Amino acid sequence: MAKIVLTLFALALILGQTNGDVNGGVNCERDVLHLVKPCSLFVLAQDPKPSEECCVGLQSLAKTAAASQSDRKVLCDCIKYLEKFGIVNYTKAKQLPQLCHFTAFMPIEPNPDCS
Repeated sequence: MAKIVLTLFALALILGQTNGDVNGGVNCERDVLHLVKPCSLFVLAQDPKPSEECCVGLQSLAKTAAASQSDRKVLCDCIKYLEKFGIVNYTKAKQLPQLCHFTAFMPIEPNPDCS
């Protein structure tokens, strides 16, 4: 648990310094971080299932990603950027679409191709 708190603290510090901007001004902290943060206890830790808050956030992102190819690319780039700050358990992360009832909008793997 301390490792997760430290990772989230480091992420907050880094995003605060950079404003989290990637891909032409999309702000990962403002637009994405708050939606994926609840999933950290599942993909970075030992929680046996994702929280409802995690699933609602991912469903919201999936709806945004479905709107257009450019939205999907921006979200993928944001999540790829955020993944750098934690050790993601991709075996668990790949379960999220099924467990949270959404269609994956990006490859769930290290260093995904967002093009």
